[in-house]
Amino acid sequence: MTRPYSIAFKQKMVERLIGKDAVSAIQLARETGVRQQSLSRWLQEASTLPFMAAPKADDDHWSVDQKARVLADASGLSGDQLTAHLQAQGVKFADFERWRIALQDARHGSTSAARRIRQLERELARKEKALAEAAALLVLKKRMQSLFIDEDSDTGEASER
Repeated sequence: MTRPYSIAFKQKMVERLIGKDAVSAIQLARETGVRQQSLSRWLQEASTLPFMAAPKADDDHWSVDQKARVLADASGLSGDQLTAHLQAQGVKFADFERWRIALQDARHGSTSAARRIRQLERELARKEKALAEAAALLVLKKRMQSLFIDEDSDTGEASER
């Protein structure tokens, strides 16, 4: 017997199949435990719906500010209210979802980028400290060598190394 899945769950699975970091139905099936055939069928069904058409570069006429405004205005809406709002703005649901996911990815990306920058800065500071210690050791070594050479030249003896 087939297990019933919510529409929201199906939409999330379809978005994973067509979104920014899209994965294959086989890979998504392995990750989620949902049968690959079901995922493929959901994708096929979604592609025939007007609000979930395949992503296109159709939103080139939208500026970043306009996209941000639409996302902000629709942030508290859901269901029929969201659909009505998007229709009034002239935005397809698929475009809205792509914009929303891109914004989430950018947020996570900036957090991970900041974390990586901090890690690299710590590593750089550690290496600079090690380099300064090595330079100090070299200066001491040269000074010791010059002292031994000076002593040897005063006594007239050759130094052995």
